[in-house]
Amino acid sequence: MRIGELSERSGVSPRSLRYYEEQRLLEPERTASGQRRYGEGHLAVVARILHLFGAGFCSTVIRELLPALSSPEPDRGELQAAFDAATARLTSEMSSIGAELAALDAMRSRLGLAPHTRVSVHRGEHDDFPAPAPAPIDHRDRRLR
Repeated sequence: MRIGELSERSGVSPRSLRYYEEQRLLEPERTASGQRRYGEGHLAVVARILHLFGAGFCSTVIRELLPALSSPEPDRGELQAAFDAATARLTSEMSSIGAELAALDAMRSRLGLAPHTRVSVHRGEHDDFPAPAPAPIDHRDRRLR
């Protein structure tokens, strides 16, 4: 199948599929003219990549894990070490985000701003606008690299 069909079937954009190839996570075959060709097995690889990104792994670790995960009997010690490292990275990131939020709250207090950005302390009024939706998570924007 071509990249557009893999994209449609997997729900992953062609741009992301090219990124996976660039990071050596996905290795399509090439036709004589250089077009990418994917097999059914690539669907499972893309699904595994998505799960690993969702679990907090960076592309470098995913590249190391994919062969072990594809093996009929994966090396449990290697997988455990990679998962432990990912947990440590995410815990560290969570601590960093907590520190940044605390600094932001402290600055907000020093400036006399209310805890919610839509509330003005000195006027005591509330805006009628709903809070904006959170931005979607995109693995390429993660700070865990």
